[in-house]
Amino acid sequence: MATVKPVLRRSHTKSKLGCQACKLRHVKCDEFRPSCRRCLSSKVDCKYPAQSESENEVEKASTLRWPVDIEESCAQWKESGKPPFTFLLPSPSWHNMALKDLRYIYKTALVANVLELSKTADICLVWGEMREFFQLATHYDFVAHTLAAAAAQRLAVTTKSYEASQDANHYRKLALYGLYRAMGCFSKDNADAVLAASLGCSYIMLDHRALMTLSGNISTVVTRMKPWLKRSAFRRIFTYEPICPEREEQAASSPPEPGDMEHRVVLVKKLLAEGMSAVNGLSFCFQGDRNLSAMLRQLRDAMRIVHDRLGTDIPAEDQYRLVYPFTSWFVKNSAASYVALSARNPFLLVFLLHMYAVVVALTAALPRIDVPLFAKFRLRAILEICGLLKAEPGFLCQRCNGFHAYEEVMAFPLSSVSVYQQVGREAGR
Repeated sequence: MATVKPVLRRSHTKSKLGCQACKLRHVKCDEFRPSCRRCLSSKVDCKYPAQSESENEVEKASTLRWPVDIEESCAQWKESGKPPFTFLLPSPSWHNMALKDLRYIYKTALVANVLELSKTADICLVWGEMREFFQLATHYDFVAHTLAAAAAQRLAVTTKSYEASQDANHYRKLALYGLYRAMGCFSKDNADAVLAASLGCSYIMLDHRALMTLSGNISTVVTRMKPWLKRSAFRRIFTYEPICPEREEQAASSPPEPGDMEHRVVLVKKLLAEGMSAVNGLSFCFQGDRNLSAMLRQLRDAMRIVHDRLGTDIPAEDQYRLVYPFTSWFVKNSAASYVALSARNPFLLVFLLHMYAVVVALTAALPRIDVPLFAKFRLRAILEICGLLKAEPGFLCQRCNGFHAYEEVMAFPLSSVSVYQQVGREAGR
């Protein structure tokens, strides 16, 4: 019987009001006006079918409009130099920022404030270091542009605003331009700013090739920072060491011999098989959410592809292509909800737990994507979520009407932490 090879498909929902060019090519249109981003990048004449009156109203409603309270807060922020959130420090630099820039930075600060108050910032990867980002933004405009780009990208997804999409591209270009200029005169003084912008931009890059290039820069920056890492503003994440006692004891029973590549392949293959089983077990429970369900299928397919090809030479570009959709999930997927996350929604926490675990498993299998801090942020998030889940025995799933014990839900994520640490010790990481 012939084996059907898995096809890694980008998760998406169908576009009902897409442009004519995208419909002819049978590709999903993002429905941005007046020109969708696909046609814009391809320099194709973008035309939409004639709209009904109700559809025109939807288009008008999707135009980016800032709430009055945000407009007033940003105007006062610019005038007084005093930020509207207590975790931000007053600075003369706020006076010099354009009001438009402050609006987007306000949106990023609002999310950071919500996550900090709910003590869920460490679950959201770099959001746990957002205080440092904002402090650096008052001294380095390319860090401020990174924060603005993330907010604009997120707004473009949630509002389908063409203006926000254009602003996201504008701020991303400014951030990268400033970042590469700063790397040209890299020093102890600007090292943290360069690292902050590099990390922030890694979540908003347009494709896997751009992510691969930026990841190489992060490796270079961290290597050059080694003499003063202890004095870095990011020393908390640099010095973070995951503690996973339940899995450490199990791992210690069969430690790999140094240089034993065959043992390492077996170890990672077993982890990927465990991951596919865990994700398949959750798939029915997430069928009610099209975005999360599609992402779970993509996570499973990525693991299956790597499982089947492990031990062979997988090109670096393919490695980044596999992992890219999961690195941009927070800003590019409409299912990402910071409000639900801050409320510690168990459904979303379980999804994030497995998405992070899959990325860690892929990182253990694909050495080219194992750049500094890439896995460490996710290891921290996995253990933070496990800590939250341990407070309760489990949760009742409304989809399958079954009770999911957290001890079972956490099995694969904790295995991913353990195996990644074993592989790291073997490689001398």
